[in-house]
Amino acid sequence: MKNTKKIIIIVIGVLLILALIFLIYLKVAFISKSEVKDIIAANMNVNVNDLYFESIDLELDKGIYEVEVYYHNDDYEYKIDAKSATEGGRIIYTDFKYFTNSIIDNNNSNTNESTNNENASNSNTTTITMDEARDIALNHASTNINSITHLRTERDYENNTLVYEVDFIYNNYEYDYKIDAATGTIISYDVDSIYD
Repeated sequence: MKNTKKIIIIVIGVLLILALIFLIYLKVAFISKSEVKDIIAANMNVNVNDLYFESIDLELDKGIYEVEVYYHNDDYEYKIDAKSATEGGRIIYTDFKYFTNSIIDNNNSNTNESTNNENASNSNTTTITMDEARDIALNHASTNINSITHLRTERDYENNTLVYEVDFIYNNYEYDYKIDAATGTIISYDVDSIYD
């Protein structure tokens, strides 16, 4: 009986030592979640407190952090090199389209779209806000925010142009607008009956 207790204590001790070694390895070998948050905030050019991080998962087998983050009710995905060596914190992939720094890995095939968006966004910056785009669409439709339902507004990138897509329902019709984010010009709009 005493031997069994000793064996159990030894096994628990060994497991605790292994867990401690593993935690030290994680601390030394990988960047912290706090550093990941700072990298993403810098990339989005916002304060880290303005972001909501739904998940920050360390994928040990790949050596990356997979992150889901919300900013202004839009969700974005990031994959960040987790290693704390010289290239730690390098953004491997993101679907965020308005970059502010150049630490994205251009050699990774997943970043081709992101890199293209970065280059294009440098030449076409946002000068109107999402709310202003919404108001342009509502004014064009001769309505206001209190008279519509199912409002959806999001940023997108089309044909090297940064646009806002504004969709809503008004008087049994669905309105779909695309508005140039730099000029506020209505690029296209469509009106369809909700019964079609």
